[in-house]
Amino acid sequence: MIPALRSLRVLGRHFKLTAIAVFSLSIAMVLGILSLSISNTALLLPLAAPQPDRLVMIYAHASGDAIAGVSYPDYEYYRRNNHVFTDMAAVPNAINVSADLDPDKHEDVRVVTRPVSDRYFAVLGIRPYLGRFFAPGDDDSKSSLAVLTYFGWRRLGADPKIVGKQVVDRTIIGVAPPSFTGSFYGVEGDLLTSFGNSDEDKRSRARRDNRQFRLLARLKPGISRRQAQAEMEALSGQLASAYPKEDKGVVAIVTRATLLPPDALPNTELMIGILMGLVLLVLLIASTNVANLLLAVAVGRRQEAAIKLALGAPRGRLIREFLRESAILCTISAALGYLAAAAVIARYSSVTIQLPVFGTYTIGLNFRLDATVAAFALALTLLAILATGLAPALYASSTGLAQMLAGEMVVGGTRKSVLRRALVAVQVAVCTLVLVGMGLCQRSLYNLRHVDPGFSARNLISFQLFPQTEGATEAKTKALDESVRTAVASVPGVESASLATNVPLVYCCNQVPVQFSDGGKRISVEQTAVDANYFSTLGIRILSGRVFNSGDRANSPEVVVVNRKMADMFWPGKAAVGNTILAGDPARQAMVVGVVADGKYESLDEDFRPCFYYSLSQHFQLQSTVVARTTGNPHLWVGPLSRAVQGAGMRAFLPPVTYDRWSDVSLLAERYTAAGVAGLSGLGLLLAVVGLAGAISYSVSERKKELGIRVALGARPWQLLQLVLRQTLVTAGTAVAAGIVLGVGATIVLRSQFYGIVAVEWTVLAPVSVAMLAISLLVAYLSARAWITVDPMEAVRHA
Repeated sequence: MIPALRSLRVLGRHFKLTAIAVFSLSIAMVLGILSLSISNTALLLPLAAPQPDRLVMIYAHASGDAIAGVSYPDYEYYRRNNHVFTDMAAVPNAINVSADLDPDKHEDVRVVTRPVSDRYFAVLGIRPYLGRFFAPGDDDSKSSLAVLTYFGWRRLGADPKIVGKQVVDRTIIGVAPPSFTGSFYGVEGDLLTSFGNSDEDKRSRARRDNRQFRLLARLKPGISRRQAQAEMEALSGQLASAYPKEDKGVVAIVTRATLLPPDALPNTELMIGILMGLVLLVLLIASTNVANLLLAVAVGRRQEAAIKLALGAPRGRLIREFLRESAILCTISAALGYLAAAAVIARYSSVTIQLPVFGTYTIGLNFRLDATVAAFALALTLLAILATGLAPALYASSTGLAQMLAGEMVVGGTRKSVLRRALVAVQVAVCTLVLVGMGLCQRSLYNLRHVDPGFSARNLISFQLFPQTEGATEAKTKALDESVRTAVASVPGVESASLATNVPLVYCCNQVPVQFSDGGKRISVEQTAVDANYFSTLGIRILSGRVFNSGDRANSPEVVVVNRKMADMFWPGKAAVGNTILAGDPARQAMVVGVVADGKYESLDEDFRPCFYYSLSQHFQLQSTVVARTTGNPHLWVGPLSRAVQGAGMRAFLPPVTYDRWSDVSLLAERYTAAGVAGLSGLGLLLAVVGLAGAISYSVSERKKELGIRVALGARPWQLLQLVLRQTLVTAGTAVAAGIVLGVGATIVLRSQFYGIVAVEWTVLAPVSVAMLAISLLVAYLSARAWITVDPMEAVRHA
């Protein structure tokens, strides 16, 4: 206890240095613990449920797809014939936006819905917060049933009597508990609904080639995942024999149940690994910062250490003494960081964000600080203790210290100056590497924003038309949609307007089976339904043939327009126009009347893929989208277009969305990653600047006598400043060069994760190099200025 109190007294005598050290390390510890909690929850922890280790996810391995979905008929066969699971549930890979008018409050209600099978909650084994969950047989219920998530219930007013009431035409039967995170990214939206019972929904589920489901199952007691895998492979073989056309080569894969599906794990692991690497680099910057401060303390105690060594004190004892001070600093910082991280996690257990098209969306994060995170935090603390305390301890306990004291007084402390410059160089090099990472993320995002999407993005604006529920028929809905399009087109400043089932980059297309009209293998192809104005409104180039016109009516022969990729895939080297295909389920014959340019349909970084367009007049859609092009900034037309929609008799649950906002949905992961890296880079730069300023200021202050002699001999202030800046430039220049080399190496390794980035990206490396050198010189100038403008008489007295 006494040695610890002595170390506290030593740190107390250097209160300012101690406060700076604790501040630097605490920030780095907060980032480290938060990153560990996020990665632990997303990658390692199972779902929030009783006996979560018994839960498994089931996907399919099909030819061409390492990770594919399972069809509903296959799910039912697996569920009825397996002997290894207590129960099994199906979850589609889709979410939807539903909207309606609240009859009690007369307000628009928007919710994000996700359908699940009726056995979903039984498999999870959790209890409802209110009401009940789905029970076997609810999938066949004529009523549209739904369970509210806890955060969705809170957002909609937290009505304790919500059970039995209607939300967007669905009867609420229960509310999930706060700990419920579902089985998909920890995001389940607002409503979990039973499967639809319309004829179209039933036909879609009956298709064996419609692999849109993933399965959640619970292992029986005593059954291992390996045994379950063997049984599922046997059942897959039975299906392949019975249905060779749809199930040949399809094998069920049993994996542990995590919040991320297997196909998302590699990219997520890499992304979290990059962020964790940046966090460790920030921790390294903070540690070298603190090591510099502790070195200053060690230099001040050099006479004490020399006397102890002269009296026979073991060097190991002195090293332990200095490491004890470092351990106290790091332990206090880790404790503060852990408490701050716990407060952040408690504050942001759920996050409500505003997304274009979707509207308000609540995400239940449920991050946890468990034993794994605590163990990692302890490891970070031990690492920080060594990184901050070892160099000062070795320096202060040097056996030749007593003999070097006189030399240090004369030459300005060459040895400790070299060590301090080395620590500064590490800070600058690591900060340069972090800034290169930030630059690469920003450059990649810039490249994505300037990708040609296959259409003209100039002044585009769109809004979703939700179906009217009262007395809605196909004829009425078509007439209402057309009246809305006409009203929008008549708004002054609107160049053109069109109707489509959706817009590019926002869940643009659905996949349907397509084959040549003469038979052959069916493949899934993206499709969307559009009106005759769609291609001119979006500026999509027509390569051959024509697009839709007024002659393409519901009772006329069905026609389609294909993109170039599909034309080259189906009719290589031949003209596509005039050929026919069989598309949809049930299959319908359609003739190709035109070929248009390829485009980006779901993400800006995707490769070109086959896609075709139906005529909206021949394929009725209950829900559609209006796309318009304005003559000026589309944000100025948000109000006029909203009023035009309401004037045409349509309730607009979501405001019009401009292209820059709806394209942000496609870039959501890239934008958040770039923002996170930028935040970490800014923090690392701040810590590096603080460390650089402290090191230069302390170094110059130690050389007061040398500077005083130089002033007495006629040196001018600008000459002293030039001396300091020259030394800083050498140190910083070497460090920046090392950081750039490390940055190029990191770029080569991670280039596949960026878009349009080359191995040596000079558009990033050159600005980062200039910026780091300029910042280093500016910090050196500001830190040294107060010490070099000394009075000559004062300088002589110091000499």
